[in-house]
Amino acid sequence: MEDRIKKFIDYMGITPSELADAIGVQRSNVTHVLKGRNKPSFQFIEKLLQIYPRINAKWLLLGEGSMIEGGAKPPTLFDQAPEPALINKPTDKVEREIINEPPPAPKEPTPPPVIKEKKEPENDLPGTLFGSEKPIERLIVFYNDQTFKVYNPSR
Repeated sequence: MEDRIKKFIDYMGITPSELADAIGVQRSNVTHVLKGRNKPSFQFIEKLLQIYPRINAKWLLLGEGSMIEGGAKPPTLFDQAPEPALINKPTDKVEREIINEPPPAPKEPTPPPVIKEKKEPENDLPGTLFGSEKPIERLIVFYNDQTFKVYNPSR
């Protein structure tokens, strides 16, 4: 059975790791089965048949019949895609409409909004705070960027 699983992997053009991911088993499980260390479990075979329903179960288990039911090959990159049905519609009218339209007027760039910066005078601090009779000697402001500024009110 290991040989048939190897043939199926080659036929599908996938790696053992991709097979393990597709059927939801550990990668080491697939490696052990392919090297003959372990035999595939019922769950392994069941998941393989569920994810790849085109594989012939009789071929997988007993080696009888063809690998793929119906004998169809998986599509490859080089297969011809079906030709789309062409619709016979006159295109002259549409082309003329597109050509005769004037080009759109270029948009003028909108200037960025003017933001007036409010400057705080450094020495316009009150000498007292909240009606306190005690004069302020200095204020220290600490910023998030680990800097600070010292304000000394005018006396």
